[in-house]
Amino acid sequence: MADIMKLRSKADKGAPPMPEPPKTNKGAPPLTEQTNDNLSKPPRGKPVAKAKIEFSVPKHMLDEFAQEAGKRFGFKKGSKSDLFIAMWDEYKSWISR
Repeated sequence: MADIMKLRSKADKGAPPMPEPPKTNKGAPPLTEQTNDNLSKPPRGKPVAKAKIEFSVPKHMLDEFAQEAGKRFGFKKGSKSDLFIAMWDEYKSWISR
């Protein structure tokens, strides 16, 4: 049978860690002389709800479209959407002449 007297008691675990002293400048402005100018910038507009559009075109045309979008708006996510929006705006200005 095991000798349970050799097991450690709860008192052997050590003292709890000491709490950190409270910070005296909590809620105070930054200590540096300069701050950023976030408040001088106008607030962002509300985001526009987006929807998917799907249609089929020949593969070579899609490849050309993707290349043109990359050239104009950078090879990044959303460049094809940006090109489509630019084309649509150009079309609307053309028909309103």
